[in-house]
Amino acid sequence: MLSGLLLVDKPKGLTSMEVVESVKSRFGIKAGHAGTLDPIATGLLLVLVGEATKFSQFFTGLDKAYTTVAKLGEITDTYDAEGELVESRSVKVSCEDIKEALGRFTGKILQKPPPFSAKRLGGKRAYQLARRGIKVDIKPVEVHVYRAELLSCNMPFVELFFEVSSGTYIRSLVHELGLELSCGAHVVELRRLRVGNFKVDMAVALSRLLSIEDIGGLLIPVGEALSFIPKISLGGELSRRIKHGSVVRLRENLEKTFVRLYENDHFLGVGLIEGNTLKPYRLMQGL
Repeated sequence: MLSGLLLVDKPKGLTSMEVVESVKSRFGIKAGHAGTLDPIATGLLLVLVGEATKFSQFFTGLDKAYTTVAKLGEITDTYDAEGELVESRSVKVSCEDIKEALGRFTGKILQKPPPFSAKRLGGKRAYQLARRGIKVDIKPVEVHVYRAELLSCNMPFVELFFEVSSGTYIRSLVHELGLELSCGAHVVELRRLRVGNFKVDMAVALSRLLSIEDIGGLLIPVGEALSFIPKISLGGELSRRIKHGSVVRLRENLEKTFVRLYENDHFLGVGLIEGNTLKPYRLMQGL
């Protein structure tokens, strides 16, 4: 059975799930994605195939990088160009004002996700409630903005670069930047360039992907894709115990961490070290 990580360059106008469904339908495989991209966005989408879907949580938590084109002077209800115009304001700021303001958006900040987002509230997606006219009050969460740069400035449009922690909404950053500048702003274009060490120039365009007969050569093996997790090689007896779901006792207490488990060159799955124990966390099938 096919298994691994597939790097897809998502086109504009499709949801992440629509991309996944098209891949599943075309190749008759089990698949999911790790990290949603809005329909307005393009760029890198991590599609997990087969056994790789078990390890989704490790990919969704990776840092990300984006470029975005924002329009100053207009606020929309979705914080992007697909929403309804809420307010228009005059733009009386310079490119230097924008650079200065971006400096105040770096580091750890509290951010409120957009009302039209996939965030769950009481079992419902925020966008489902917002579309029904129900006021959505989403609590702010701490995110980390590592870099925020102005790439080009052609008023009222500006191109920005953001390098952020997982869970950061670029739409919210742009909206908050517009409020900071007192002119308002919304996202016109958004492109994801990177997720962890995976870059969009390593990805295949969806249209080309769907024309390929066999995607086996495009899949990154699960163990290789998880190379950002430390690796441990197990001997025969320890490997056998792990494969049977047993806990392995260690000689010393270690800091809690996930590790990739290997028997020789064979990837077994991910284990969890906690104190003086190593236990299986997610294992490949058929071990």
